[in-house]
Amino acid sequence: MGKSNLIEDETSLAYRLSNLRKDHDLSQKQLADQLHVTHSQISRIESGETKNPNISIVIDAARFFHVSTDYLLGITQITSPKSYDISELGLSEEAVTRLITTRIDVDILNRLLEHEHFPKLCIMIRNYFDDTIAEGIMARNKVIDLAVDQLTDLMTVEPSKRKEIIKDKQFLSSQKLGANEADIEKIKIQFMAILRDVKSGIQRKEPIKAVATAEAIQIIRDALPDKPVSDITSTDVANAVAFYMGQTTDLNDEGLAMVQNLAKYICDNSVSEKNSENS
Repeated sequence: MGKSNLIEDETSLAYRLSNLRKDHDLSQKQLADQLHVTHSQISRIESGETKNPNISIVIDAARFFHVSTDYLLGITQITSPKSYDISELGLSEEAVTRLITTRIDVDILNRLLEHEHFPKLCIMIRNYFDDTIAEGIMARNKVIDLAVDQLTDLMTVEPSKRKEIIKDKQFLSSQKLGANEADIEKIKIQFMAILRDVKSGIQRKEPIKAVATAEAIQIIRDALPDKPVSDITSTDVANAVAFYMGQTTDLNDEGLAMVQNLAKYICDNSVSEKNSENS
């Protein structure tokens, strides 16, 4: 296989490493620095000149990009590692337990997470927790207090305008906000807008994204390894489900890894329950 053909092969290490690097907006030199190798090593791998790179480079690249080594080497289409530490997902054990045990309405959760403005809401909540805007609000209140003090002084100089000045002071004082009042009001407005959209979608019976269909099931079956059904493991099934989700949704690596974990959990527990019934 020639050098140019190797680069065009979407399952080659050269192609996948190059794509991941570009997706992360890194130069070859920047990636080399991150992996503690030379610029020329990365260049030779991406050009296809190095056909059998040092395995440590492959492992370090997989860790850096949060993908599996199998994906980098073209063995699988699934980017997520088969074994994924739950701590890397950023979810607590209690959160995952609630999802698995259906203590959380997954339909509602999906609709909230899928809403285009939900990320913006999360940023607003984070700003509220970090008091990002609070300092600005307090500075604004100090300016208002200064203006009120000036009006008080003016009232002693021009007592004939006392009534008008009192009204002006009351108006200015009403414009003062609590440290987090603006944050909370924005969060409330954004959250209620999202809830109204979600409710409207439910009333119109709009499905959540990537609803399973016969075609979806066939895609999952096709992604299973070519071996007897009796030899197919729960890991095989979980990988096939994650492969389908990767092809049909915008889930990132963390999301796909969670899909794999949940699918494997369901398969393993279904088998355990069936064996218990047959005992």
